[in-house]
Amino acid sequence: MPKNGNGTNLAFVTPAVIRWGLKRSGLSSEFVAGKLKVRPVELEAWAHAEGPYYPPFDKAQELAKLLHVPFGFLFLKQPPSADLPLPDFRGFNRDYKPSNELFELLNDILVKQDWYRDYVKEASKKPLPFVGSFKTSDSIFDVAADIRLRLKITQHLRQSVSSWSEYLATLTRQTEEEGILVMRSGVVANITKRKLKVSELQGFALADPFAPIVFVNSTDFKASQVFTIAHELAHIWLGVTALANADELGEVRDAVETVCNRVAAEVLVPKEEFLNAWRNDSGDAKVRINRIARQFWVSGLVSLRRAREFGKISDEEFQKVKAHELGQRRRVTTSGGDYYRNVIARMSARFTNAVIGDINNGKLPLRDAARLLGMKVPTLVRFAGMWK
Repeated sequence: MPKNGNGTNLAFVTPAVIRWGLKRSGLSSEFVAGKLKVRPVELEAWAHAEGPYYPPFDKAQELAKLLHVPFGFLFLKQPPSADLPLPDFRGFNRDYKPSNELFELLNDILVKQDWYRDYVKEASKKPLPFVGSFKTSDSIFDVAADIRLRLKITQHLRQSVSSWSEYLATLTRQTEEEGILVMRSGVVANITKRKLKVSELQGFALADPFAPIVFVNSTDFKASQVFTIAHELAHIWLGVTALANADELGEVRDAVETVCNRVAAEVLVPKEEFLNAWRNDSGDAKVRINRIARQFWVSGLVSLRRAREFGKISDEEFQKVKAHELGQRRRVTTSGGDYYRNVIARMSARFTNAVIGDINNGKLPLRDAARLLGMKVPTLVRFAGMWK
């Protein structure tokens, strides 16, 4: 039986979680042991607490990475549930099985939220008053007006930007200024090979009074991301945590999602402003739809949806323009870019600032901070130096 040596620098992991991770990965013990450059008997000992025997810290980190399990999971008292950890409002059928990427993303962000909640409470911050401040039975106009007021979404703001990307960045910044973490990413943590599918996830909301989070899949169309942010904000204002794929056309049947979609549309394209824009445009339906989409920095589908809601186009025109808009959609795949900027967008600038602040104040060990930001320690040291 392998020995632990002097017991220093060991990771006191939970054997049952290792067994769960091995089974979930579908990898053989021999393969995993080979990748870790340890004997199979050693891996077997870690998984069954024989000895007891624990892995060195660096080997435990490698094991978590190999099994696609958040490192913190290895220290849980028992394996996590196979069910998704959030209420699911996406409306998928019973045959749907969550991808490993989605499962890991959710649990990774929940770990971040736990840390950030403690951080906020330690700073003696009060709960945010707008989280759960409305009910689904309230007027969608009242909910939307409160969101717009809080986030300073105005006609002047829309006129001050020149692209969907700039508007998205501005909405993100102003949302974070109110205490809501906005995480925009298309991958798990910072692992670019672990991509998130838009067909599975557009976004979700964690409606916590101290640490609310809005997540947006950044591989979606920029205009769709704008709508997703507004949709998830509606969840925050209603106090409803959920996995929720926003519906720009408003054709979903779920009661809560219907309200959130209606609120999102009113936040981004207020009724009176839309009607004024429509009156002041002399083009045909398709031309007006596109111009208004550009004016409000939404997709043509959202603009089309508003035109139908206010009786400005016939059913025949709606179907024709809808087919055209869907046919024009081309998702642009981007890669590369500045690594550190990507990290900030994925982790949220507000969250990143909190982590770096605690490092500089000596409250957070580098190893823990690196795990929260999905970096290696040397990379984090460089990043923290740049952040100053």
